[in-house]
Amino acid sequence: MIENLIKNNRSYRIFDESYKISIDMLKEMLNVARFTSSGRNMQTIRFLPITKASQLNIIYENIKWAGYLKDWNGPVEGQRPTAFILFLSDEKIKKSPTFDIDLGLACQSILLKSIEEGLGGCMIGAFNRKNISQDLNLPQNYNIELILALGKPNQNVVIEDIKEGDDIKYWKDEDNTHHVPKIVLDDLIVEI
Repeated sequence: MIENLIKNNRSYRIFDESYKISIDMLKEMLNVARFTSSGRNMQTIRFLPITKASQLNIIYENIKWAGYLKDWNGPVEGQRPTAFILFLSDEKIKKSPTFDIDLGLACQSILLKSIEEGLGGCMIGAFNRKNISQDLNLPQNYNIELILALGKPNQNVVIEDIKEGDDIKYWKDEDNTHHVPKIVLDDLIVEI
């Protein structure tokens, strides 16, 4: 059921690194993204799937995790994602006017497919584009727009209902349970 997939689609940041995601599994996820709606059907997003250890390490060294968790530097060895998908724009192709929306839709489609497969992920927007592009020898016409970390989740994530105006920052407790505040529905609906 779609509601369960969405509820289980959390931003996972701790993974079971012994579980390896194959390039074929990434291609299955990307095929789902291929069918996702695109503004004016322009289909201007390109994808770079990453599973090789040397390439994974380049990305690990150049990303920042969980902005609200100031005292946490990200997953340690053994807890890192085993795959990444880099979402790219291509300077040779005119960007869709809805590129950012298309990016979100494609990413959500991949994440929902990952949950269906017993996996999970985290969208990452804080990373060193220049270093990653250079170290991966990415052709100069490609720009990294977003990184999606993927793996077998190995953390407990719970949703906390909050009222509008309450603190929205996610947090971890002493047991490393990750708490994600979500505003209750009644506070999100505008009535006129």
